[in-house]
Amino acid sequence: MLRQINVIRTFVLYSILLHFIVGCKSVEPVIKLDTTPVIASMDLVNIIEDKVPVELKISNISTDTISYYLPKIVPGTYQNNDYGKYIEQFKAFDKEGNELKVEKLDNNRWKIGNSKSLNKITYLVNDTFDIEETHEVFSATGTNIAQNENFILNLYAFVGYFGNMKEKKYNLFIKHPIDLEASTSLTEYLPKEPLAGAIYDTDVFIFKRYADLADSPIMYSVPDRVTFTINDIEVLLSVYSPNKVHRAAQLMPQMERMIRAQKNFLGYIDTTKKYSVLLYLSSAKSNDAKGFGALEHNTSTVVVLPESIPLKLLNESLTDIVSHEFFHIVTPLNIHSEEIHHFDYNNAKMSKHLWLYEGTVEYFSLLFQINQALITKEEFFERILEKINNSKNFDDTLSFTEMSENILQEHYNENYANVYEKGALISMCIDIIMREKSSGAYGILDLVKGLSGRFGSETPFKDEELLGIIEEISFTEVTDFLNAHVVNNIPIDYGFYLKKVGLIYNTVEVPSGYFIYEQEPFIKGSEATKKVVFTEGVERSNFLRKAGIRKNDILLGINEKKYTIKNIYDLFSDSNKWNVGDDILFIIERNNQILRFNSKVITPTVEKIMLEENPNATSQQIDNLKSWVND
Repeated sequence: MLRQINVIRTFVLYSILLHFIVGCKSVEPVIKLDTTPVIASMDLVNIIEDKVPVELKISNISTDTISYYLPKIVPGTYQNNDYGKYIEQFKAFDKEGNELKVEKLDNNRWKIGNSKSLNKITYLVNDTFDIEETHEVFSATGTNIAQNENFILNLYAFVGYFGNMKEKKYNLFIKHPIDLEASTSLTEYLPKEPLAGAIYDTDVFIFKRYADLADSPIMYSVPDRVTFTINDIEVLLSVYSPNKVHRAAQLMPQMERMIRAQKNFLGYIDTTKKYSVLLYLSSAKSNDAKGFGALEHNTSTVVVLPESIPLKLLNESLTDIVSHEFFHIVTPLNIHSEEIHHFDYNNAKMSKHLWLYEGTVEYFSLLFQINQALITKEEFFERILEKINNSKNFDDTLSFTEMSENILQEHYNENYANVYEKGALISMCIDIIMREKSSGAYGILDLVKGLSGRFGSETPFKDEELLGIIEEISFTEVTDFLNAHVVNNIPIDYGFYLKKVGLIYNTVEVPSGYFIYEQEPFIKGSEATKKVVFTEGVERSNFLRKAGIRKNDILLGINEKKYTIKNIYDLFSDSNKWNVGDDILFIIERNNQILRFNSKVITPTVEKIMLEENPNATSQQIDNLKSWVND
């Protein structure tokens, strides 16, 4: 976790600077070399075949052999990425420059012999953005090396750790082109103006331990950034748009409005004084990032989106993505288990409480928008219902704590995305329970504030003790709910909890197209047969249902025109010419039989289930609703 560290003005920094950037920054005379920290250097100037040279210096090793690791997995990700696979030409040397024996034991571990004489290791780091077709590293968790243009430095992919030394301090020196500047929540140490005519500069960053380094992304680019202050938090928005399609100044008003609303929602929770949004806009070419989304860090987030996205849609995407990531300053920054606090990057033990780390944060990203009047009640209800529907795509018989603890295993991992659906709904139910029990005085935000005050960034909780602590600071009914639906695998009856805030399900008819509703088509093309097949969406369409069409029917023709996968899109243009009351003939293949259905063109609609306020709600239910949506 990122922390501000006192300026270390020791002569070790000056001596390293003298060695590393002579002629670039002024230095002080060397008196004494402090070899306690690991000294790491990255060279962004002298790129070798699209790879960054890295050097680590270390001394005073007391064992005959030592291992060096790059992470297999990092916090906030739930798959093994094996960052050591992108390391090449790994070498180890003693003080005289003699090469020591190195054995690569697996993707992420190198064993160094005669380590008592070890002075330094060197290697090259390849990036992930330009070879995404060869791996599954999500873009925001990866790296970019575009010489003299842009560097996305998720530092855990460049700098590793020596065995049993993750708690050692790190001094990191980054040599970079003079035109590219660092965007980060980190504070540079010993900053000095480069000499006139210098073609490169060197930034120095200090970390108390490896976890701080791994949690501190940096983007180097020609600066396009804005800063603003909200309730004593300095927010940095830095944008890299290769074709200058979008600028930070364009995005600032919506970003500032959103984060201000988030801080107003959170109230007195104060976990960081700096927060950075590092936005990389991809050209989406074959050698550029294509995994769009974000990775949270404790005081920053790396966001990757397509550069071609229109400004309005970009602002909407950033609102949804960054609002979620920003709330991570609450959890896991201030509330987390021992598994996260002492994270094992190569033999990770996962926490049982993803519902808290991801689900609650996702719920907050919805709740704050209605709480701060950024969306209407109807929009809020629709998003809740969307999550209920999305959660049905996953295995509802899984224990959520069991899934979380085993999330790296295939069966559990394929249900990971449900933490953003059912996980958010778990928090919604807790919120409703607390409001009901307290007559609207308390909700899940108060629970989170209580947990934050009890623990904080330096005090992790024990996984098995969390529910008992939640009961102490909330209600027995909350832990009863968690035991039944999170620890055990009893499906949640969302209607039961929504009724407590005066909401009911209602089915209404809404306009649609003849063969599509919003982004859901009722037809698809079969590559195997080259025929047009009706999907399960036909069951919602009044027009197709009344015509007699069923799921998996094959469309051969309408009236006198035949349809195949080659002209499937004609269905949309042809149907635009229909008039209500026209006769229409569907020619269908069903179970190897040819069927003909005569019908009439009617106004197309679909049945849509909606959440609505119950006109017969009790006064208590109405009060609970007002408390919930801040009405």
